[in-house]
Amino acid sequence: MNAQLQRNFNKLEADRKALLADLKQYTDELLNKKPAPEAWSVAEVIGHLLTAEEMSLAYLKKKMQDTASAKPEGLKQKWRWLLVQIVFTFDIKFKAPDIVTPKMGYTTLAELDKRWSETRSQTAEILNKLSDKELDSQLWKHAIAGKLNLHHMVAFFGIHFNRHKKQITRTL
Repeated sequence: MNAQLQRNFNKLEADRKALLADLKQYTDELLNKKPAPEAWSVAEVIGHLLTAEEMSLAYLKKKMQDTASAKPEGLKQKWRWLLVQIVFTFDIKFKAPDIVTPKMGYTTLAELDKRWSETRSQTAEILNKLSDKELDSQLWKHAIAGKLNLHHMVAFFGIHFNRHKKQITRTL
C-alpha cells in the first residue's frame, strides 16, 4: 500500500475504532432500537456500513484473480467519483441500494465490531499486496458509480462513514 493510501486507511480505521469505543456506553437494546418504524437503528447503520465494506472486499477478492485485465481509471470514472463525492458531501438524501440495506435483525455491538475488524484486516492485507499500478486500476465497484480505483474505495469508505456517523449521532 503506498504511503498516501496507508494514511487514509489508518484514519479510516482510527475513526471506526473511536466510534465503536463511543458506542460501548450504550446497551445493545438501545443500539438496536429504531427511532421510527422506517428508520434504521444504530446497529443497522453500522450493519449497512459493514455490508458495503464486506461486499467491496468480496468484489476485490474476485478481481484479485486477474488484476492484469483491470483497466486504468479514465475520465468517465473520475467524473463518476466526483458525483459520488458531491452526493455524499452535501448530504443529498437517497435510498440505499437494496443490496446494502440492513436485514440482520438484532445484533450486538461486539458482533458488529468483530465482523468489521475482520473485514478491515482482510482489506488491508489485499491493499498491501498491490502495486501502485493496480491500486490505480478499476478493481473496485461502487453500487451506483460503477468501477473505480482503490484510492477511491478507501476514500468512499471515509465519506460513507462520516455521512452515517451523523445519522448515528441523530439517532442516539
